[in-house]
Amino acid sequence: MKINDFLSKMWNDYSKLNPHINQVLNLIKTKEPNEIINDHIALRTFNHKKLNRHILSEYFLKNGYQAVEDLTFTEKKLKATYFIHSDPSLPRIFISELLLEKFSDSFCDIINKKIDEIDIEAVSDPNFLTSGIPWSPIDYKTYKKIQMESDYASWVLALGYIANHFTVSVTDCSYFNDLEQLNSYLKDNGFEINSSGGEIKGSKDQGLEQSSIMSKEIKVKFSDGIYSVPGCYYEFAYRYNNFNGFITKSANHIFESTNEKTKN
Repeated sequence: MKINDFLSKMWNDYSKLNPHINQVLNLIKTKEPNEIINDHIALRTFNHKKLNRHILSEYFLKNGYQAVEDLTFTEKKLKATYFIHSDPSLPRIFISELLLEKFSDSFCDIINKKIDEIDIEAVSDPNFLTSGIPWSPIDYKTYKKIQMESDYASWVLALGYIANHFTVSVTDCSYFNDLEQLNSYLKDNGFEINSSGGEIKGSKDQGLEQSSIMSKEIKVKFSDGIYSVPGCYYEFAYRYNNFNGFITKSANHIFESTNEKTKN
């Protein structure tokens, strides 16, 4: 599959699962005359030899992307790598992974058993990256148990492999001059902005400002019924001075866009 077709498929699967994403995009389009450019796409996984970030990046590397930088998120117990394509019109790819060794034995046991269910050949198919859960559904009690240690992990167990978020490049907008203006517009239209670390993370001096809406709950099938859990979110980025990278402190807060407000 050609890279442009695959990225379109990623968008279609992501926005179909999360109908509010298209609502946000349409709201932006009613004001913004420029084409909406995607800054980056993010994927989540575990640092397991079967499907770590290096394994998941293989399709992108074969299709013109190059790894640029490895990042460490000590607070969130994550590592990540971002990739840039030789065609600058294509979005950056950001793949993060949870460091399983940083968690309890019972936590790791649950996740490793789920990963053991995966057909190793399925992971080599690019469609794996947007296929949902590659294991049998967990029960809701297990989901909540995992969530107590990591919202990130419970999200992956429930939703599997699909774009965690796409990102509007506000740098390329003409109506929206900055993130403050866009955030206010979206709040006026009923969307909640992630306020962890402030509604705008980063700064002009750092080369990147970011914001995001909080994810909306979606219905997910668990082994013992259908429950509402956080889905995906939409991010917004403003870059200065051709800065291509990411800021770990800002990303720490952006990750929380899929957190549940209360944990039962």
